[in-house]
Amino acid sequence: MGSNAIKDISERMVKAGRELHNQGLVRGTSGNISARIPGTDTFLIKPSGARMECLKADELVLVDLQGNRIRGESNVSMETPIHSAIYRTRKDVQAVVHTHAPTATAFGIAKTEILPLQIEVFMLLPNGVPFVPFEPPGSEALALAVQKKIEDYDALILENHGIVTVGSTIEAACNLNEMVEEAAKIQFLAMTLAGKDAMNLAKLKEKFKT
Repeated sequence: MGSNAIKDISERMVKAGRELHNQGLVRGTSGNISARIPGTDTFLIKPSGARMECLKADELVLVDLQGNRIRGESNVSMETPIHSAIYRTRKDVQAVVHTHAPTATAFGIAKTEILPLQIEVFMLLPNGVPFVPFEPPGSEALALAVQKKIEDYDALILENHGIVTVGSTIEAACNLNEMVEEAAKIQFLAMTLAGKDAMNLAKLKEKFKT
């Protein structure tokens, strides 16, 4: 993979970080974003302590699939174990986005899965967004829990800790993150109107004929 390709990926990550901030999915130094370098066993990730809206291409850290820093002067994100575990498990995944999207995060605190109530969300996440029981941030236990779940899902809620989405591109992973937050907002309103018991994945699958 040539330097021009790495430069392109870096610039796209910087742009995506600003968009995630503008959408209100991250605040302060929270959240991470990473992207695999195609054809290699490495990926770029936001450094520890960096703000998404202030990311610079030259401060992104290059690490291997075990989370070891290969290039970059900044410290790697404490959530690097999650990213590396996902890339080891899902060869189709080219980007990982972790945010503290407020409504979706609240669902995780309430231990409530997000359901694909809209047909547009159902087409992307037919099995909804499950939650991963709490483990300390940055721990191998959390990385292992995510690794087990991500085999079957493209989006996860981390209990008391935000959401994780993956995609075949940086843009796809970011778009899915935004859609999960929007789905959570709509589900909250729907539960307010119809009650929690009205939300049923089996009935959704029957309605959408899958």
